[in-house]
Amino acid sequence: MKKKISFKKMLDIETKKPKKTKREEVPLMKKVISQNIEEKKTEKSVMTKIPPSRRKIDSGEGYQKIVLFRLSNEFYAIDVSMIDEIIETNVKEKIAGMPDFVTGVISLRGESLPVISLFNRFHLKERPLRESETILITSRNGKLYGILIDELKGVLDIKPSFIFDVPMAFLDDEFSYLKGMFKYDNEIAAIVDIGQILMKYKLG
Repeated sequence: MKKKISFKKMLDIETKKPKKTKREEVPLMKKVISQNIEEKKTEKSVMTKIPPSRRKIDSGEGYQKIVLFRLSNEFYAIDVSMIDEIIETNVKEKIAGMPDFVTGVISLRGESLPVISLFNRFHLKERPLRESETILITSRNGKLYGILIDELKGVLDIKPSFIFDVPMAFLDDEFSYLKGMFKYDNEIAAIVDIGQILMKYKLG
């Protein structure tokens, strides 16, 4: 059973916050998390559409809007401008002959989309597919692709000054798609350029 999720409150919540006094510190990030999600059941899908007008790099007050998610025990983020929608659905096993990085396919409004696994790219252990998966939908050159994740943490507004450079410990090949890092609670999250990853996979 698929459900429908709206991010309207998540994307608009900062406009309802009172103005800060001079003594208040500017937070590292403004959290917009799952309790602000309105759920609406439909016959087939959990779908969150992010309107193009909301997919802005700067969300106001010097903040950058990102989609934060978990893969295994690590956290990653993608600029909201790169995400068309987020769905929860069943992923069918991949067809013989598909590349190793394609974990399966999904059906979205009558169109079959490949679902890409980032586990190998991020040096994480692969896992078997679940009955229902959370998929980020992105596009490149007019073609849609699904990105498999373990858990959606929400949409965050983060101040660019709190984003630090990627350490030199990472392989040279990874510097092209790791755009920065920031602290999330007691963890470190990496900002990923999904367009660069698709280009490396020669998709789109």
